[in-house]
Amino acid sequence: MDVYFFGRFKKEKGFTLVELLIIVIVVVVLIGLAVRTFTFLTDRVRETSTEVEMANITKALQIYVAVQNIYPPEADFPEALEDAGIMDNVPELDTWENPYQYSSIAGITYTLESYGIDGANGGGDDIVYINGVLIEGGLYSN
Repeated sequence: MDVYFFGRFKKEKGFTLVELLIIVIVVVVLIGLAVRTFTFLTDRVRETSTEVEMANITKALQIYVAVQNIYPPEADFPEALEDAGIMDNVPELDTWENPYQYSSIAGITYTLESYGIDGANGGGDDIVYINGVLIEGGLYSN
């Protein structure tokens, strides 16, 4: 309906359908970017947290070998660290709820590994410590 005000043509107030569609599209794009950024940051925080947890476990393993002169066998990990009083409540799962992979060769060397975001060996997202040295740092550089 057209409205005349003091002899001049005046449009009705409100938004057109095209203006509303543009606003909806802009809001959807912004929400998509926010969700993607949130997911990226969440994954990066989980990876960093796992790396820190693994670094603490490797320090406990270094203390264990200094006391026992041998790394704990696979069957005794992580209980050996707890029983020796070196570390309480050794985490068995990474931040993605996947078990840490520990292996020891004759008590002389060890490997501590997290399979990362995908939970599978390989793929470039694994975090690997060998004898206390970070060999693979996961998907994101920290």
